Amino acid sequence: MAAFRSFGSWSSLCIKASSASNYLHNTTVQRRYAQGVVQSASFLMQQRERKRKRDHKKKKPKINQWIYKNIPGNLKLRSTYTDWPSVFTGPQSYNPATIPVLFRMGRMKHNKYGQDRPKGAIGNIELSKIPTFFHLAPPAVERHCQALKSLCTEWPSNLDHSSVPLRVTTKNYLFAGPSLHHPGSRVVKLQVYLRDLVLDDHARKKLIELVEDRYDPETDELTIVTDRCPTRKQNRDYAMYLLSVLYHESWKTEPWEAEANKEEAESDDEDEEEIMQLKKKPKKPRPLKLINGELYRVNKFGKYFKLFINEKD
Repeated sequence: MAAFRSFGSWSSLCIKASSASNYLHNTTVQRRYAQGVVQSASFLMQQRERKRKRDHKKKKPKINQWIYKNIPGNLKLRSTYTDWPSVFTGPQSYNPATIPVLFRMGRMKHNKYGQDRPKGAIGNIELSKIPTFFHLAPPAVERHCQALKSLCTEWPSNLDHSSVPLRVTTKNYLFAGPSLHHPGSRVVKLQVYLRDLVLDDHARKKLIELVEDRYDPETDELTIVTDRCPTRKQNRDYAMYLLSVLYHESWKTEPWEAEANKEEAESDDEDEEEIMQLKKKPKKPRPLKLINGELYRVNKFGKYFKLFINEKD
């Protein structure tokens, strides 16, 4: 019985020892496995980093960097030997490849390092939105003037306006823009001298009162400007209609005009009488005082002025 107990205790000790050795073996294996995983992951990360650096060296630079490093020939233009009108033949948006001036435009990025300045000209969309006037440089304007000089004639010095009593003036605009329509092209100015119209004294006076400040008394000219209609033809027709209405209306005599003329005549007579009375009003004698045998004049402020009398020989 005692032998059996000793054998049982011995077997239990052996089982415990084997389980402890198995535990130690398992922990060692796990530790080595973890170290291997860490080393392999580190190796893979280092390998990927080396590959990324190699790819970055082989990668093409950005277009902005490439253009700045490889400046095209147009950016190397010089005013001494470059024909600017041939380069900028017409209106066009800003193009850094053809215009030898590099600008900066845009919002500054304060939250990013190294980008505290506006964006450069290359690849900048904001600069393409602004119209440029590089095609209107002084050499280009001078060349245009020389080309048009042969087509121009002198303005006639002696114009006979008697043959053209009615003058209509319009303006045509030629400009560089997205639309060929200009709002000022629809404005029509009609001019006529009142001496060229058949008017009596009553009609002339009434016409001048109707047009108000559109009549120039120095030149005896009536000017009508129309710009209410959307087209030039409509404004021209409207100006002719206004002139016709004013002319026919000035010849009409209403019943109230006779009464108004009487009142105006009476008021004019009264005004003339008042003016005559003011002219005939005697002047007040100047206040004079004799002080110590000398004559003094006193003004309205009570100040004395000595008077001298010139005696002729």
